[in-house]
Amino acid sequence: MMESKPSYEKRSLLSLSATQLIATCFIVFIISTGLSRVFVAASPSGSPLAEWESLSVPEEYINEDFRDIEFLNSTHGWLLGYNVLLQTTDGGDSWSASLTTTGLGFFKLSVVTPLNIWVSGYGPLRHSVDGGVTWVNVYSLDTVPDIVEFYNTTHGMVGDSHSLYRTIDGGISWQSSINWSYQHNSIHDFHLSAATVRVATSDGYYLSEDWGITWEVVDSRSTRGISFITEDEGWILHYQSFSHQVNGTLCDFPRVARIQVPSNSYYDDIEFIDSEHGWVVGIGPAVIYTPDGGNSWYEQECPNYHFKSVDFINETHGWAAGWRGAVARTVTGNSLGPHLPSGFIIIPGILGGGLFMPNISILVGIVSTVIYTFLILVFICRRKIRMNVKKQPAGIQIDE
Repeated sequence: MMESKPSYEKRSLLSLSATQLIATCFIVFIISTGLSRVFVAASPSGSPLAEWESLSVPEEYINEDFRDIEFLNSTHGWLLGYNVLLQTTDGGDSWSASLTTTGLGFFKLSVVTPLNIWVSGYGPLRHSVDGGVTWVNVYSLDTVPDIVEFYNTTHGMVGDSHSLYRTIDGGISWQSSINWSYQHNSIHDFHLSAATVRVATSDGYYLSEDWGITWEVVDSRSTRGISFITEDEGWILHYQSFSHQVNGTLCDFPRVARIQVPSNSYYDDIEFIDSEHGWVVGIGPAVIYTPDGGNSWYEQECPNYHFKSVDFINETHGWAAGWRGAVARTVTGNSLGPHLPSGFIIIPGILGGGLFMPNISILVGIVSTVIYTFLILVFICRRKIRMNVKKQPAGIQIDE
């Protein structure tokens, strides 16, 4: 007996159901992706967007790796590269070389006044008291310091991975720290105040309350930068997170989920100018901004740069510099951009490092589509089971 084939109407219905399923899955993906962009990552309605513009440097330095940037006002600033210290008097529109080196390499810049400037690196410590016109090599240290920072013209700190030194007479004499560990891989940042010294290292965040003689560990996590606005309040930048310290208490912020980020996303420098306004630079994205002390963060529109240093003189005017000639400026630094969500309980590699998904909206779209497809298939299977049960012949009853 030949099996009967499904009628034309039934075959058409089955084919139409498969087509409809594919079409609706596509529609669900598009809608969920779009909505996630609007509600999760969209800019606040009606808010102006912050914009960073690229700045040009002399042609011989267009591939320079810039390590530090500092401005005293809206026109006068310095830009430190591995081989050169550049100076501008027009806000970054043009630059001229103030100090150069070949092979030794510069690491850190400290601009104390328009005339008093320090530069550290592989070679001797460099010092200028005439605004960079002439330089003196400082050989009174028994080390070659990687990093230098001065609080005023007399009080400063220098150091490398093995030792730290302080001066209270403008660099004439130096005093070594007593209990500084020899296990640090590198020092990333100093923050000096009238009473304390704070140091960010690859092995943790350290505090000295006797101005650089003895030290205590505040946080053992790798620290990239420090920005304190008062003696009691500041922000600590880690590799991919932030902490807020108030009156000695350290609190972590929820992880910020970055959007459209490469796999090597991380932070390099942090700058707060008051208790509310702060910026963080690095890679993926290049610049993020908080208008409320770190509770919410926004990505600011910027060229695809990897920044190493950021400096702001007020809420609007700021500069950033980094690898391969990256230099940029903004005059809308307190404007917003796409909102960066935080606190998501999802694999950190997806949101923080971007290892698996380049965009959170695509992730939302895929998850929504998978859930929708699963529910539809469950519904179809259950319906077929019910139809098969109805088609089974009734059992034959046998009389005894």
